[in-house]
Amino acid sequence: MKAIIVAAWFGTRTLPINKTIPKEMLPVWDKPVIQYCIEDISKAWIKDVIMITSKYKKALEDYFDRNFELEQALEKSGKNEILEKIIAPTQLANYTFIRQLKALWTWHAVFQTKPWIKDDYFMVIFPDCIYPTKMFEEMMNQFNKNPQPIIACHKVPMEEVYKYGIVSIDENKNVKDFVEKPKVEDAPGNLIRNWVAILPYKIFDKIEETKTDGRSWETHLPDAIKILKDEEDILAMEFQPYKDIWNIQSWMEANNKIFTDWKLFD
Repeated sequence: MKAIIVAAWFGTRTLPINKTIPKEMLPVWDKPVIQYCIEDISKAWIKDVIMITSKYKKALEDYFDRNFELEQALEKSGKNEILEKIIAPTQLANYTFIRQLKALWTWHAVFQTKPWIKDDYFMVIFPDCIYPTKMFEEMMNQFNKNPQPIIACHKVPMEEVYKYGIVSIDENKNVKDFVEKPKVEDAPGNLIRNWVAILPYKIFDKIEETKTDGRSWETHLPDAIKILKDEEDILAMEFQPYKDIWNIQSWMEANNKIFTDWKLFD
């Protein structure tokens, strides 16, 4: 199974820092946010990573590439511990980088990968947050027991549901519906999708279908998943909340937590 990492969005909540630094490259302690994600998916036996970037995100490609001049300098000076740290991310996966040439929506970013996806299923990840360490592994274990689409979810305080896409589930924990940023009084619950999913290849066909509903480029990947749920069960797996790095305050909070107890999750 391949992992598609969508890292093309520019983002505004971490400006002015991410004017030149991709938000996925913001450091939490001694490594960038995105490295936590790739380390964890590698532990879930996913070794092929397709990363969707943009012309503003070249630093992502450079970070996961080798820098032989730097490596030689570190080796000559005997700084082997640092040398191992800079080589490590390059060996976590087999990387393919695809640039999203237009700043369109999530469906468009994922659709760029269609020629590279040959398996029946793939995983989609949005890496501007840090997910629970075992989440990807648990999703893959569940998938291996019963191959089917899966979306990762977690709960938020009820008073905050208006900020998120809410997932409505049935008694078997299968997705009934997505409700985008509902009023608190109208929300079917407080379970939100957290932007990680295992999806079948035919989601590309569903993406094509969303382009005929009059909204064209404005459609999102969840619209395609809503079409898919009418044809087959989509399991909603609940996990601990991710550590949000979407704004300056939450980024600093993540750094503070890992500084004080050396772990992000209990």
